[in-house]
Amino acid sequence: MVSKRSTGLLHLLLAFGLLLSANGVRAQVDQAQYDTGEKVFKANCASCHKPDQAMTGPMLKGAKASWDGKGDIHAWVKNSQAYIKSGNAHAKEIFESHNKIIMPPQAVSDADIDAILYYADNFAPKGAAKAVAAAPTEAQPTSSSWQWLIIVGLLLLLVLLSLGGVRTQLVNAVREKDGLAPEVNLTTWGRIRRWAYNNKGWASVVVLLMVVWVSVLTWNFLFRIGVYGGDTVAHYKPSQPIAFDHTLHAGKDNLNINCQYCHSSASNSKSAGIPSANVCMNCHKVVAQGPKTGKEEIAKIYAATGWDPEKMAYTGVEKPIIWNKVHNLPDHVFFSHAQHVAVGKIECQKCHGPVDTKMDVVEQWSPLTMSWCLQCHNETEVKVAGSDNGYYKEIHRRLAQTPMGQRELRKYLEDEKITVRELGGWECAKCHY
Repeated sequence: MVSKRSTGLLHLLLAFGLLLSANGVRAQVDQAQYDTGEKVFKANCASCHKPDQAMTGPMLKGAKASWDGKGDIHAWVKNSQAYIKSGNAHAKEIFESHNKIIMPPQAVSDADIDAILYYADNFAPKGAAKAVAAAPTEAQPTSSSWQWLIIVGLLLLLVLLSLGGVRTQLVNAVREKDGLAPEVNLTTWGRIRRWAYNNKGWASVVVLLMVVWVSVLTWNFLFRIGVYGGDTVAHYKPSQPIAFDHTLHAGKDNLNINCQYCHSSASNSKSAGIPSANVCMNCHKVVAQGPKTGKEEIAKIYAATGWDPEKMAYTGVEKPIIWNKVHNLPDHVFFSHAQHVAVGKIECQKCHGPVDTKMDVVEQWSPLTMSWCLQCHNETEVKVAGSDNGYYKEIHRRLAQTPMGQRELRKYLEDEKITVRELGGWECAKCHY
């Protein structure tokens, strides 16, 4: 029989394995969608609604299902009064059953509404065991994968411990038959030490593998120091003195302002630049109230520029806005926005992420590491032929009209495309001048 200590350890390991398995089965909710819905809900809906109970407005949990086949819930949320006037019976029923309280029009997109409803349907109060896990991506394995790996490892360890206990009992039975005293009852750690002493070769292999494993973990950890953004580390997201919402201003379902209207130097300068408050005043001389923050944040712009909204005139007393820098490259790195925007025709979202759809507060989306830049230069195709860009026209002329250029062009087009790397995008001096 196995000793009581071993039995207790077996039970503990088995319980831990079952717990991991339960978590793996339970993790079925999309964390990103849930978090987005929670953020949009708190910004737009929390004053009148609760996810799991009625308040001023109806409970949102189950709202999507209640509208199934009865109308367009997106149109209802965006402008409830207009939808009631359209003659929809379900909209009128909700309006009548909640004391005819008018829900004001909401400046939210269809994706925002879907996220809100997803959050409400999967809502779990803070502190409750909420089954929320990140949706798997190609670059990130599912959470259940490593959990099952641990479970298999624990089961193998259970088998080894069980066999060790059985061996001890068999050895003691033989010793008792021969009239010898039983072996000393060793602890689990003691049995491991004895095994290592008796199997020095295998023990050395195990130790070597552990050293390599720890070294790799340490190496990867050191490479993440000072890196923000990407799939493996938290994104840098500093607070700002004014709550400027990019999803509202740049979002295609909202104001859809072009990025270069505010960051006007991106196409002709190394830096994209931070827009002055006077650029904000081009609109906010007449727009004094926002759909999410009311007058509070716009009043900060007025204070910065010295604008008196009552007299509709400047006072001359200004207070500069001190923004917190989000993206910061090392001093020894050269990067030009003009090269990428004007020449390369790269969209802002390629490096800065979904600023227009997911960032009410701007964050560093990409890691901005050297390997990340090189990978982009290695994959990005350059449209040399047929381009209206003078830079690429000249490159194409040289490649097509000179003997050396023709040889280079044939080599480049073996994969039917020319990448930034093939035009010198991996040369050290391009970025480290």
